Amino acid sequence: MHNKIIIIGDSGRGKTTMAIKLSEKLGIGRHSTDDFYYEIKYSKPRDRGEAINEIKKVFECEKWIVEGSTQWLLEVGLKSSDVIIFLKYNNMFSQWFTILKRHFKRKDKSLKHTLDLMRHVFYKRYGLGYRKGKPTHTEIIAPYKNKVIVLDSFKKISNFVSNINS
Repeated sequence: MHNKIIIIGDSGRGKTTMAIKLSEKLGIGRHSTDDFYYEIKYSKPRDRGEAINEIKKVFECEKWIVEGSTQWLLEVGLKSSDVIIFLKYNNMFSQWFTILKRHFKRKDKSLKHTLDLMRHVFYKRYGLGYRKGKPTHTEIIAPYKNKVIVLDSFKKISNFVSNINS
């Protein structure tokens, strides 16, 4: 039984959607790292120490689902998690396509924001620019490989959610 679930992964892969579905199916509260990272969503970042202290409160609970891609917030809970679900794209072009599709569907972000996100995921994947020398998702979850489940397609994500037992 998975009571402490971290969903980590590439932008646009479906972390939030998966967290919502698992939360409903398992009856476990869900949290996004964005809720801890931002004081004012997507505009004013919270103090890093304050954000870590707040997310630690969640990780001390008996049951939780935490999803996101802010590594320094997720790292705090990796050890105490029952399972780490890593949602990834096998190639950059599929990821960019999904990000663009989401941009035109939601219309809640500017095109500049979407293009910045596409650049960010490129830097993140290949360790370039401001991401040079910073660990990848794969590297931060490597010490916990015995409890990592890698899902690299929407079909695998859907099957996992359908087959998980409450």
